[in-house]
Amino acid sequence: MKGNKNIKILLPVVIVIWGFLIYKIVDAFSSESIDIAKTQKANFKPPKGIQKDTFSLVPVETDPFLGTVYAKSKPTTQNANSPHKPKNEKQWPSIGYFGIVADKKFTSSVYIVSINGQQFLLKKGDTLQKLKIIKGSEENIFIRYEGQTKEFPIM
Repeated sequence: MKGNKNIKILLPVVIVIWGFLIYKIVDAFSSESIDIAKTQKANFKPPKGIQKDTFSLVPVETDPFLGTVYAKSKPTTQNANSPHKPKNEKQWPSIGYFGIVADKKFTSSVYIVSINGQQFLLKKGDTLQKLKIIKGSEENIFIRYEGQTKEFPIM
């Protein structure tokens, strides 16, 4: 008798749950279209005449916390007679060093070098556009150009 009472209560609950699941599945596959609210064009007008707030910075002459006075630095000027570059310095092409590709023992290394915007893979001793790879490491590379040697750090 006791099991019979449980069946009388649980059977309708199971039927309702299964009925709800079947209804949801059938409803999901139905081809009826859902009415979507039609939107109207909004008449948006940007605000006119927004003025930017301007300000200027005043040079600080004293430390506001310590009260000490800052010393004014004099701008350095160069003589008109002094040249910017030594006359024997050549115009180098634009060079960038991007890294090294090597095996675990560093027995053969290939350097990734950008010359005038083009990337090249060069080994030690290779010459390209009068540029010769002297030596290199993971941090920098040494390149000789028309008798002058420069160091280029990794970018």
